[in-house]
Amino acid sequence: MNATILVTGAAGFIGSQLVASLSADGLPVRALVLPGSNLSNLKESGAEIVPGDIRDPACLGAAMRNIATVYHLAAISRHDAKICEAEYHAVNVEGTKNILESAAAAGVRRVVFTGTIEAVGLSRDGSPLTEDSPQNPRNIYGRTKLEAENLVRAFNSQQGVETVVVRPPMTYGPREMLLLTRMFKLIAKGFYPLIGSGKALTEFCYVKNQVHGIRLAADRGRPGEVYFISDERPYAIEEIIDAIAAELGVRPWKPHIPVPLARSMGLTLELLAKVLPFYPFIIPQTGRPPFSRKSVAWLSESRLFVDISKARRELGYLPVYDLAQGIRETVQWYIHMGLLRPPLRRQQV
Repeated sequence: MNATILVTGAAGFIGSQLVASLSADGLPVRALVLPGSNLSNLKESGAEIVPGDIRDPACLGAAMRNIATVYHLAAISRHDAKICEAEYHAVNVEGTKNILESAAAAGVRRVVFTGTIEAVGLSRDGSPLTEDSPQNPRNIYGRTKLEAENLVRAFNSQQGVETVVVRPPMTYGPREMLLLTRMFKLIAKGFYPLIGSGKALTEFCYVKNQVHGIRLAADRGRPGEVYFISDERPYAIEEIIDAIAAELGVRPWKPHIPVPLARSMGLTLELLAKVLPFYPFIIPQTGRPPFSRKSVAWLSESRLFVDISKARRELGYLPVYDLAQGIRETVQWYIHMGLLRPPLRRQQV
């Protein structure tokens, strides 16, 4: 009989997709969820639901009982200006420390920690980020995830626990709601401005590819190592927009905004957000303006993309879905949930 697998953050976007993948393969899964979480993403998984808070070590002992592998995804998973730094540290750092210590006490064999590309930050020279790139996080989210990552790596082989780190980049797919608002719905309305040429490279990883890589890291990852997991290759911003538009059956207007003008617009919105701290000047999910100078850097410069060679070489990782397939499944889910209208026709990219 297979040992039970524990997934923390199981009610979240990637966590729930991981639970679904494990359960579909007949593996017994225990899902640790924050009390009060929306459990709709788990209702058909068949997983054992265990309420618990990673900030509270007392609740983790029962969750770890008879567990061989822990997938630790629970975190404050994006930069949210509404959340104080102390809360980031309590969840992302101290919570991870609690998971490691509880896993060791329970005799867990392996902990797979889901980090983030933000623990590294932007490429300094425009070359792809690798696992050995200098780490310079841009915000409190990235800094606390880096601190947690360092804890995980330092803990490797202590008290018999092996640890492996995976670093996802921007990830999309069914159940992801922020990109629905910031990309898919905007494109569906027939408009998406491009900053500069639109040819800047970035990562846009389909969630099922991410889950595939995370599972390979659990099975094949070298203890103490870190792996970037993403799609087959990075994409140009305009390529992503065109692929979404094709699936939605629209031909969006894509005005090219000069980078200096875009920076000025970003600064203006940042200032407005400080004096008008409400929607549309502030995005509710992030507590930040919808467009900023950081947005300009991401949209106009190839500085946030990765080389997945190490995952290919050591994990045998090969993404299963290409861009068109991932977007098709995502759009179909949004339509099924009533979040997007069905396309009148599908355009050719």
